[in-house]
Amino acid sequence: MDLSQTISTIRERRNAGAEQALLALDMVPLSDTDNKYTLLSTAAHHLNDPAVISRWVTLIAAETDTQLKADMLQRLAATGLQQIPDKAGFADLLAGALQQDESRDIILPLLGKLSLSYPPARERLIAFYRQQHNADVNRLVLSWLLIPVHATEADLAFYHSLLDSTYTEDKLLLLNRLLLRDQLTPEQIAQQLQPATPDVIKEMVLRFCFDRSTVPQAALCTLVRSDKNPLIRKAGIQLLAVHGVSDNDVLDTILHALREDPDPAVRQAAMSVFAYSLTLTPATIEHLALCLQTEKDVAVALQLLQLLAPYTEKNEALGEALWQLLDRDIAVDLATAIYDILGRLVPVKPALLEQFMTAYEKEQHDACKAVILKAITSAMNTGESWNRFYLRALEAPSAAIRSWAVQAILYLPLTPENNSTIAAAAPALLQPELPFRQQRLLARKISCIPQLPAAAVQVFSQLADHSNDGELQSIATKVQEKAIAHNGGTQVNWQQWLHKAEVAGDLNGIFPHIWLFYDDNPAMADKILFAAINPSNGGSLYQSGVTDIEVLQFLSVKSGVSDEMSRYALNQLLHTDLGNESKFKWYLLVLKSNPANAELREGLWQLLEKRGRYLNMIQLDELLGIIWKDQLENVFRQHLSQQTTAAGAIPYLQYLEANNSWEPAPALLKDAAQLPGLLSDSSFKDALQRACRAAGVDIDDLLRSIAPPPAPQADGPGFAD
Repeated sequence: MDLSQTISTIRERRNAGAEQALLALDMVPLSDTDNKYTLLSTAAHHLNDPAVISRWVTLIAAETDTQLKADMLQRLAATGLQQIPDKAGFADLLAGALQQDESRDIILPLLGKLSLSYPPARERLIAFYRQQHNADVNRLVLSWLLIPVHATEADLAFYHSLLDSTYTEDKLLLLNRLLLRDQLTPEQIAQQLQPATPDVIKEMVLRFCFDRSTVPQAALCTLVRSDKNPLIRKAGIQLLAVHGVSDNDVLDTILHALREDPDPAVRQAAMSVFAYSLTLTPATIEHLALCLQTEKDVAVALQLLQLLAPYTEKNEALGEALWQLLDRDIAVDLATAIYDILGRLVPVKPALLEQFMTAYEKEQHDACKAVILKAITSAMNTGESWNRFYLRALEAPSAAIRSWAVQAILYLPLTPENNSTIAAAAPALLQPELPFRQQRLLARKISCIPQLPAAAVQVFSQLADHSNDGELQSIATKVQEKAIAHNGGTQVNWQQWLHKAEVAGDLNGIFPHIWLFYDDNPAMADKILFAAINPSNGGSLYQSGVTDIEVLQFLSVKSGVSDEMSRYALNQLLHTDLGNESKFKWYLLVLKSNPANAELREGLWQLLEKRGRYLNMIQLDELLGIIWKDQLENVFRQHLSQQTTAAGAIPYLQYLEANNSWEPAPALLKDAAQLPGLLSDSSFKDALQRACRAAGVDIDDLLRSIAPPPAPQADGPGFAD
């Protein structure tokens, strides 16, 4: 069987089934209820046939049993509505049946589905919505009426008519549909932004306004002032700032939020508007100036001032308003801010200088006077009268005023006319409140004056004593050096030098001046020089280009070598890494200048034993001879006999090698050779051999002379007789 025959057979069978379904439906009006259900159940299998559907719809219209009618509608809904040939008639049928409560739950979805493909059905739904007042039914009807994304003009008109009568959830959907189509006028948008409107609706409308940059100012101002939700108030402020705030009513609203809103986030949003979104026109500036005169909140007033500051130069009315405000009883913080803003104009408007001078004289608050002086300083005025004015300001009790007075003096050029004024500012260097940077700049400037008065030099002397700043101390030292160079030893502060040498370990400024002015105060100079050679001052002494040997030589010439100096030299010889042998010679010369020092009697023998390889033995012998005189041989023999190791005895042999012409040398060499057990040490024997050679002693004879006699031999056994 080919395909065409198969299709023909199927069509015939389907037509036969449809005809049987139609026959069954024809029997329905003549049957009782039970048979009607049976016949309808049989015919329902062919509801996809248009003729069967038409006949089925006709029966529904004629049926009086509401339950059966509902079942028939449900059967029809299960097959879909695309096959219904007379959609207008079917829509009328459904609309008429809506009044029956039993079928409503079935009819409404049917009519709703039909309205998606057959727009006239929406008119029936809209009409039914308006006829009844059941909230649940209306919500169900509205859910179908809101389904189409592309609503018609009739739909939009219907949506508009419901805005004032639906529940919040439904209204939210209606507004969303209207907003998406831009179908709300600015007046209608503003109507939704009222404090009494539910928050969820206000939030949606505000988001729409942000997206479209729509700014209903009056409604937003009402929200900012009256809404209970801080998030809504904050969003209202941000929306008002979208295009910049230039309207005075809006400006007053922002000020109200900045002053009185209880929520800190809302106040911060208001402050951000002033910082970034305020459009300052002449009218706005004038309005803000008036607000500033009546503002009670200092923080708000300061914020307004910073906004107005850039406009004071070109807006004379604003400048006058600020001057007038200074005549009123206002907070000190506000007054200082105004003086600071107006003070920026002094360099470009010299005429203001006289006003500031007058204000400085009459102002009672030090903080204000400091800011006024800052403005006066910016003009960089010079002359005798200005110099006197700055010096008077240096005596003010306020540290801030003194600081700006110093700044004014820093602006003065270094000329002969100004030098006395600049030098007179030196006491300010001793004020701990003065900023470090200003202190350094002022010290550097004063130090450049060729010849400072004694009072200024005294200040730098105190600065060197008490300042912890290295740069200031360096400047102070240079000033003192310059004063010494000009005025001689009378400018030397001996106590300060001693403190620097003994405590601070700082020898800057002491050398070479102490060489020149030693005779002015020898006692103090001796203390300072001896403190300078303390080992802890080695680095500072090196930086000064001086050695301790030079100091010792100088002192030995000036005042002789004391026991303390001898002790220092002996300690250096015994314990310090001197680096080269020449230094040993110089320290020995210092010891030679004070042979009476008792510590040398034993100290020199320790020196021979510990560091003999570095010493000049002839120089050492000369010093030992001065100390011990005729006793030297016995003392030498005594110390030699105490040595038990080769390392301890070898320095004595080296001494004898160097001083080989010494008369007791051969006898002492013999004593050394007799030290127990040392001849077995090769280093000792080599040193002994060198010493003997230098002294002209035959070492073999020396060794034989000290060798013990041979042991007697025992007699042999003899021969038997």
